Amino acid sequence: MACLAGRRLYRVSLDGRVNEPLLEGYGRLRAVANAPDGSLWILTSNRDGRGTPAPDDDPNHRHVP
Repeated sequence: MACLAGRRLYRVSLDGRVNEPLLEGYGRLRAVANAPDGSLWILTSNRDGRGTPAPDDDPNHRHVP
């Protein structure tokens, strides 16, 4: 589960239990998807008119667990 305000990625079990955060530090997370190679593709939403975004905010990220 990606969190905009929480700025974290959580693993949610099929029974609804939320585990500890898996990722932090990318800013406001919009979406996360599994890539074919096992890494994660991460989309952020830091330039949506809130806060003070940097000029290089909101690139696509690739995270290797």
